[in-house]
Amino acid sequence: MAARAMILAAGLGTRLRPLTEELPKPLVPVANRPLIEYSLRLLNHHGIAQVAINLHHLGDRIRTALGDGASLGLEISYSPEDPILGTGGGIARLRSFLEGGTFVLMNGDMLSAVDLGAALRFHRAQKAAATLVVCPFPPGAGYTLLERDEGGWITRFRQVTRPAQGQVRPVLFSGIHLLEPVVFDFLPANGYSCIAEHGYCRMIEQGLPVAGFVDEGPWLDIGTPELYLGANLALLSGQIQLPHLDLSAAVQNHGVLLGRGGSLDPAAILGPNVVIGDGCAVGPGTEITNSVLWPGVQIAAGSRLDHAVVTPSHRLEGLRAEN
Repeated sequence: MAARAMILAAGLGTRLRPLTEELPKPLVPVANRPLIEYSLRLLNHHGIAQVAINLHHLGDRIRTALGDGASLGLEISYSPEDPILGTGGGIARLRSFLEGGTFVLMNGDMLSAVDLGAALRFHRAQKAAATLVVCPFPPGAGYTLLERDEGGWITRFRQVTRPAQGQVRPVLFSGIHLLEPVVFDFLPANGYSCIAEHGYCRMIEQGLPVAGFVDEGPWLDIGTPELYLGANLALLSGQIQLPHLDLSAAVQNHGVLLGRGGSLDPAAILGPNVVIGDGCAVGPGTEITNSVLWPGVQIAAGSRLDHAVVTPSHRLEGLRAEN
């Protein structure tokens, strides 16, 4: 397996506001676990132990939450950025850590169950300079469209194309990359840069092999409050299952997940699909369905919540859960 990985965690999480006003996006709780923990456990599941994480927005809180990674069986190092260096600049800054061989690059704001071992075998069989893990493109999806041909190559990336081998199909980039050190030849050594514009577009233009590994498994973006709620509900209901983090033993009947501590009135009605964070207080006569309560939230007696996300500072109700 690839020896090392980097997780991109420096973004501002603007689409997820106001939730990211309280926590950096990688620490937003999903089924009572920090979002970034899912990516870290995926790497550990596939034998990758050395991980670097770039930091910016509320970065000290990420460092405090994860520490050196020992509790997750990992060795985590950090790369604080001020100003933000972009997806390319962040990688370039960590060149000495990453350039020893094939490495994995992951966005820190999604859930995936991709088989990284299979992706790496495909990457090496293709003799690719870079492999993007892609998903079938959902009709009408509001994401950047890529195209992949029958030979497994990315034939369209933004405005750049290459000749296709056989038929092409539209695909969606998952935010997971497998890269060879040659990528550093295309990135400025210092300052801001973009892995897409400065890396992949130029690599394809110059004829380097950029492949696409198709993953048919679950993939969830956590970009907006609606997508965030949808991801929680999908995990609670069992609609989405992640082999590297089985939640079934912790989820009670009707998809209820209870955190530690706090107080839950026996007369409260919970479910279906409710996350109660650590230290929450839920009063009598409360009815909560299809909702997420962050740690430390207090819900007054007689409250009614449905399709809501409640934090210590915000109460978002009537969300249309998406996934």
